[in-house]
Amino acid sequence: MTDDLLCATVSVRGVIHNADGHILVVQRSTDQDWELPGGRLSRGESPRQGLRREIHEETGLDVEVAEIVKANSWVNTADEGRFAVHYDCGQTDGSVELSDEHVDSKWVRPEKTEQLLCEPQIAAVHIAMTESAAGSRAIDRSSLASN
Repeated sequence: MTDDLLCATVSVRGVIHNADGHILVVQRSTDQDWELPGGRLSRGESPRQGLRREIHEETGLDVEVAEIVKANSWVNTADEGRFAVHYDCGQTDGSVELSDEHVDSKWVRPEKTEQLLCEPQIAAVHIAMTESAAGSRAIDRSSLASN
């Protein structure tokens, strides 16, 4: 057993793909970096609830949340613990309407994410698209139910 336990803020991210197989990426207003939509969980909020809330707040989209495709932890430059969970998501309908947290968005081919995203998010896209191509993605349709 370790005595050096990670105390971390939990965030959730969505690998949102449309019918054409393109992935939604958003550009942060703070540093202009690109990322997958999502954010931090609120106290008492389930990961799926938090992901749906964050994606809707940031993009105006309602999504179908499927399976977890990747999780990772790290300590940031401020020595703060972070833990992120990435989910495979499908776009239901509608167009992107950004919040003030982001200045731009675009739907890109999965291979284009390698030029835009950080390594853990690139890996999440790769896993989600590989599982989707293999037909193993099972969308949880109950994720759109009111909570």
